[in-house]
Amino acid sequence: MRSRWVRKLSNEVPRWYNVRMGKLPDVEMAGAFKVIQGYADLVYIEDNIVHIVEFKTRDFRGAIGQLLSYRQEFAKTPEFAPYKNFPIGLRLVATRRDEATEQLALSENITYELFEG
Repeated sequence: MRSRWVRKLSNEVPRWYNVRMGKLPDVEMAGAFKVIQGYADLVYIEDNIVHIVEFKTRDFRGAIGQLLSYRQEFAKTPEFAPYKNFPIGLRLVATRRDEATEQLALSENITYELFEG
């Protein structure tokens, strides 16, 4: 789903896949962090806006929490230091409509998009 969705982006748009979000753990805690740290499906930058995207076939409501945590952790992610002050847009791409999730996304300023593929 992600690879098909990404085709609509320009080739010049910088993008990262399966991106670890947040600060790097210390050596002692690295193993635990691999389990608990979030990984965004896609981050791309377009028009000086950072876009963080989750693709879901189920657990749509859980994706809202994931996206909110990614927004919170973005500025702490060393790889994105040059972009830490850019505005952030969140997007959930889902395989079917879930009205409750759609309303929750709207209330959190998250774009809820049905995957057309």
